[in-house]
Amino acid sequence: MKRRVALEIHREDHKIDALGRIFLGATERDETLSLLRGYLGPQATLRHVELDDAVLRVEADVREFAEESRNLVTMAREMLRAGRVKAALGQLQEALRLAPLSAEALKTLGRVHYRHREREMAKRYLTRAREVVPADLEVLRLLAEIALHEDRRLAAREYLEQVLVVNPNDRRARTALARLQPEDAEHIRAALRRRAEPEGE
Repeated sequence: MKRRVALEIHREDHKIDALGRIFLGATERDETLSLLRGYLGPQATLRHVELDDAVLRVEADVREFAEESRNLVTMAREMLRAGRVKAALGQLQEALRLAPLSAEALKTLGRVHYRHREREMAKRYLTRAREVVPADLEVLRLLAEIALHEDRRLAAREYLEQVLVVNPNDRRARTALARLQPEDAEHIRAALRRRAEPEGE
């Protein structure tokens, strides 16, 4: 079945890939649409694209098997609880094939790769998750932690500030921002990690 989705693609997440050219104003409309189609994949049909400063707002229709995908994510989480990581990753990849913009599949994949210190893969999935659910606090915190590991403090600040936009009372994000100095990076990561613990996994 088809589902209409509204995505927010952020410049900060695409500075070094092909989509970064869109934010630089280096593409004509046809090339912009072509790049977005390639990024979203063949199951998505673009409906509206608007560049708003540092955010590319995209509406698209996506062909997906949502219920089947959700069932696979549930099974994968059970496998993770049982320590069957490899099998769980296979289920999650299949879930994503059935629903390429499934926030839960993307988040869970990002989480698993992050726990196994595969930060580049984790960042890839979490970035996609952020585009689907831009107000997800767990995704924003994990992206902030990855940015700190990579010594991208400006990016970490942006993610933490977005946490406060969503939840102005988030004391940990406020404290992390106040301490965002080089010598405090490990302390901030630890604070964020405590907030990023998944539910029931």
